[in-house]
Amino acid sequence: MAMEDLMKMCRVCMGEAEELVDIYDNKSLGDSLSAELKQAKEPEPTPADLLKQCCPFPISSDDGFPMKVCEPCLRKMRSAQRFRRRYARNIGYLERVKEEEKDRETLDILEAEDWCLVDRVKSEPEEEDENEDYLEPKKKKPKLQDEKPRPFKCPDCPKSFTGKAQLTMHSRTHTKGSQNNATRPKRRSLK
Repeated sequence: MAMEDLMKMCRVCMGEAEELVDIYDNKSLGDSLSAELKQAKEPEPTPADLLKQCCPFPISSDDGFPMKVCEPCLRKMRSAQRFRRRYARNIGYLERVKEEEKDRETLDILEAEDWCLVDRVKSEPEEEDENEDYLEPKKKKPKLQDEKPRPFKCPDCPKSFTGKAQLTMHSRTHTKGSQNNATRPKRRSLK
């Protein structure tokens, strides 16, 4: 095969076509990938860029291979690029949902905790009695299990809490539901 023949064929499918696109030409094709890139304010990729993302083979202007691609192959590479971008965007969304669920579980655990820490702190005697026999065990008084007052009531549901911080943390569960809908990407048809 002559070198001239190589320059007339598509680098991808080796077909000959009337109109071939140079692999370093980054003109917009006006397709849906162009619209996505314009919206994201990203530059148009060249066919060489698309080939590098699809295949592990190096590309250079002096590699001796055809420097053009046909329009059907270019469209397939652009479609593959759109697929990659959609997958990356959706994985990012799913990671955020997963992280929000983990945060929600942590919040539920924190809400279930008894945050009244005053009862948990042991108080030390201010003065020590010199005559006190430290070897003699102290007699424990039985504690009455009183229900702690819960003056902080949630305005959105029937729950109530012993501390304002607990109520504040709980109230975030009511506002998260409305925010999740705003971060979810809208589905489009696969035309």
